[in-house]
Amino acid sequence: MKKKLAFFLLAALLIVAAAGFFLVRYYHKANTPPLNLLLITLDTTRADRLGCYGDCLAKTPALDALAARGILFENCYSPVPVTLPAHCSLFTGRWPIAHGVRNNGSYKLGEAETTLAEKLKSAGYDTAAMVASYVLKSKFGLAQGFDSFDDRLGYEEKAGNIDAQIPADRVYDKFRNWLGNDHSKPFFLWAHFYDAHKPYAPPPAYLQATAGDAYRGEVAYVDYTIGRMIVDLKERKLLENTLIVVVGDHGEAFGEHGESGHGIFCYEESVKVPLIFANAGLAKIPARFSRPVCLVDVMPSVLEVLGIGATENSQGQSLASALNSGGEPTQQPIYLESMYGREMNNWAPLTGLIDGSFKYISLPQAELYDLRSDPAEKDNLFFKKNLQAREMDRELAAFIHDRRSGPATDSRPALQAEDKKKLAALGYISSFGGSSQAGIDPKLGIGYQARFSKLVSDLDRVDIARVEAEALRLRDETFSLKMPFAYLMLHYVYERKQQWGKLEANLRRACEIFKDNPEQALTFRSNLLDFYLANDRLDAAERLATAMLPLYPDSTRVFEILGEIGEKRQSWRDALKWYAQAKKIEPNNTALAKKTIHMLMKTGDNRAALAASESLLKTTDGANDTSLLFSTAMLAIETGDNGRSEELLLRRGEIQSTAQHWFDYALVLGRNGKLDQAIAVMEKALATTPNDLDAEMLQAADKALQVWKSRRR
Repeated sequence: MKKKLAFFLLAALLIVAAAGFFLVRYYHKANTPPLNLLLITLDTTRADRLGCYGDCLAKTPALDALAARGILFENCYSPVPVTLPAHCSLFTGRWPIAHGVRNNGSYKLGEAETTLAEKLKSAGYDTAAMVASYVLKSKFGLAQGFDSFDDRLGYEEKAGNIDAQIPADRVYDKFRNWLGNDHSKPFFLWAHFYDAHKPYAPPPAYLQATAGDAYRGEVAYVDYTIGRMIVDLKERKLLENTLIVVVGDHGEAFGEHGESGHGIFCYEESVKVPLIFANAGLAKIPARFSRPVCLVDVMPSVLEVLGIGATENSQGQSLASALNSGGEPTQQPIYLESMYGREMNNWAPLTGLIDGSFKYISLPQAELYDLRSDPAEKDNLFFKKNLQAREMDRELAAFIHDRRSGPATDSRPALQAEDKKKLAALGYISSFGGSSQAGIDPKLGIGYQARFSKLVSDLDRVDIARVEAEALRLRDETFSLKMPFAYLMLHYVYERKQQWGKLEANLRRACEIFKDNPEQALTFRSNLLDFYLANDRLDAAERLATAMLPLYPDSTRVFEILGEIGEKRQSWRDALKWYAQAKKIEPNNTALAKKTIHMLMKTGDNRAALAASESLLKTTDGANDTSLLFSTAMLAIETGDNGRSEELLLRRGEIQSTAQHWFDYALVLGRNGKLDQAIAVMEKALATTPNDLDAEMLQAADKALQVWKSRRR
């Protein structure tokens, strides 16, 4: 009896203790503020170039420290080795076949897609982003849900320049400015770093630190910048309450399979990326997981960790249980694709699947690898394990069919003839079917690309006639394959030789050959457009630009060209109309903003020009622009605000102390009747070394001093 009583007492005590424990946890959770989220995306960053992933040559102490106190996924994959579609998968939790963004530049994420930013904004978060590359500008759809989306790339940015970018220090400046604001609500901040992308040009200290390895130097510089961000969070007492997620969008190849760069293949070097979760509130840290995961898993994982419901159309799996329990995530198939070769070069589309340790790539020359025994993907098992390859080919087709739209499903319906047509339209080709011959295999195509790259490098090294002859051979050899390399090379040759008739004929021929492929034709149409404009063939330029508008409705460059045509014709209102339309597409493009201001001045609308100038001066890029400060000061004079003109010209002189800047400031002071100040500043201008005043300005300065001194008496 006593034993039974003791047992019941012990059980009761355990129940009370457990209840108390759960009450404490509930109370603590209810009174803990929501976690902030800092998402850092590392463009073009291979996982195996970080110290925490085993690279003994890496200089990545900040990321290594995050991994050491956080959770690292050893095998995270991007579904596509291209920046925009990879980020779209990251932010929607959906495969490219579902969200529909397959390449950079010519796609836009649809408004019907639900993004991570939209989910967090609806949950009461402040949301902000700062991106470092043109390919992620707001016009491509990723700004959905962000209160602030800073895609300004500086005054050197040219509308439509897909290569425009800013370095890590510029991203950090934007991060620090934003973090300095008052944050009464939890925040979601996305910082994107583009430095590891070609061309590799790290600051000299980081190139030296990595023994001349420019790529590792770029990664090291980004790591240093991330370290500064973490220090800032710590100083503001935000670090402990911020979930930090660091993830790559895709990798970079260095010739392992014939590719230098990324975009064409889906080998490990191009699609294996870092993924680190770090926060003291995660239950099981530090930890490392080896089971493969994917970018589509990040969004549902983050939402569950933050206590926010996932979107119903998300196709990734939440990793939250692994983050909290320390157990490996559930094994899921991982889809891979690259449409870059198809869209840019008319090659066969590439699709693939990772299931378990096997990776299958569907191409005319299909590939099967066992990543466990052959991580470098040197031994193609397609013929040795042909039955398995066939099974994975069927699995890939079913995967694409099931996930091309809407929520993921486990059903595997038989593919009908119409389904097969849809799969072909989505870019899937079966290596076992006749459709596999639609375009050459990229493994063959990259050989032609290598010949093109060699010709580009030969332009400055060998006789131009030899380059032209080889380019003509390449053109004739690949004519039936409809690849753009040779025509682009001939454009470079004729430009170098200043053979303008041949240059135009080559561009017109290429435009005709690739007219049914807007992506391939865009380069040639744009080059022809620039050629017409440079040679003042304004009617031809206008006809071509007008024809391009319906094909490229989001191309700011086409609108900009039409604006430049209006300027050349001195049709200021027409130019203003086109620049304004371009600016609607890229509202933060500072170069377009300056052109719009210039046209407002030309049309005589000085008040609107002044308002636009003052707005631009409030931006980070505009605040220290001396030419903008001068033009705004002149507008202030025109509209009667003389005091404001003085302020602006003084600021200009303080930013850049030149004789001409002080000369201009002195003239305005004199005009406003402040003679003592005017005399002192003009004498400062004359004494400034070096003196950049020409003879006419020097004479005007002497005359102004004489007049001001006589009036002062």
